Amino acid sequence: MISFENWKQGFVITIVGQRLLWHTRKRPAIFVHRSGEIRSAWRSVGSCTPSMASKDSAFFIFSEGISMREEFQRYGEQGSVFLLEFSSIDSKIDAVKIRFLDNSADEWNGLGPRPSHSLKGNINLKQGLHTAAFAIDGRFLLCESSGKRLFSFKDGAIELLLELPAAVYLGYAKNPIEACRLWHIWTMPDRHLARWIEVHKELEPQEDIGSLKPGNAAGLLGSLSFSGARPNDFQELNLSIAAKAEGREDWKIADLMLCQPDIALPLLFRREIPMNLELGNNRKRAQNRYAKIRAGLAQYWQFCEKRWTNEGIPALFHPSILFPDDCNNAESDNMLFSGPDLVFAPNMASKDEFCSLILPKGSWIHLWTSRIYPAGKVTVYAPFGMPALFYRLESEYAWLFDSVRQRASRL
Repeated sequence: MISFENWKQGFVITIVGQRLLWHTRKRPAIFVHRSGEIRSAWRSVGSCTPSMASKDSAFFIFSEGISMREEFQRYGEQGSVFLLEFSSIDSKIDAVKIRFLDNSADEWNGLGPRPSHSLKGNINLKQGLHTAAFAIDGRFLLCESSGKRLFSFKDGAIELLLELPAAVYLGYAKNPIEACRLWHIWTMPDRHLARWIEVHKELEPQEDIGSLKPGNAAGLLGSLSFSGARPNDFQELNLSIAAKAEGREDWKIADLMLCQPDIALPLLFRREIPMNLELGNNRKRAQNRYAKIRAGLAQYWQFCEKRWTNEGIPALFHPSILFPDDCNNAESDNMLFSGPDLVFAPNMASKDEFCSLILPKGSWIHLWTSRIYPAGKVTVYAPFGMPALFYRLESEYAWLFDSVRQRASRL
């Protein structure tokens, strides 16, 4: 699965049949920066002296004063994780730049929350933020650094700029769902159980999220689902979205909360519409409807939470995690899944009560009318309290969803 070859005063690292790192003297892929020099003054790490520690690990010392340790960790059928760890031998070396080869067809997503799930161009990550990127082909990327982390996503290449010491982790699984499971297994030893049960601490809105506008809510949540985020991260983001309400179309924020699993919402929002939302004279009736619909879905919400806790698959996620081969999802930030059987379009960027979306493959039942829709573009009436919400025809919870429809029709 992994191979290392000496190549023209350099080396090639190949994983799963794909060249990941191809470094030669004439075409370097690893560069270093010296403190005191201008930021653009990058130089090749030079020649290297490799030594094999085991069949799955190796150590390299480069002539420009930096060391690199590689390690390949296997996790059975779930996949594997490849580690590159960089340290400076020369105290004047303060940063490393790595240029990975990549398949231009494989979109990277995450590093969220971001207004769009899809990653393009240059991205500067906040120091200390523990967040990953996931690719449509089933890989994930996590970078750790003592300082700055700059990402550049280009066709056929990923470029990382990391202040030293630093580490790069690349996970390899069969598809995005399996990548979520691999991430869960790989990170679980570092997770305290309290992260997964109800945490009795006050959540705070995330004030430092760039471009946090209610209209970007679906993109922010979709990006977060590609980032290896925990339940608390989703809860804090939803708290932030509600806090940013502007008094216009606040009902769409209420409907956004209506469609999400319990574990993705702050405790108070699970049965109550956020108090700061301006809903006019409809609040009392809307609150009653909101509480009863969400209570009616409690069994399904519990299933979503258990799936996240046991398998690492987020309870709320972007459609591309479940349908990576559907090109309609690749650029879309207007649709989300609550568990595997409920899909909805928040329609946050529009003032209209009609909502258009492209349903993924399969047959879907509009929750409020019981009408069956095939895959493809549909437009439905989505007024306050009746967001564009569909469930899978063959879902084992179809009876539950239909009972919620019947209850809602009387509210």
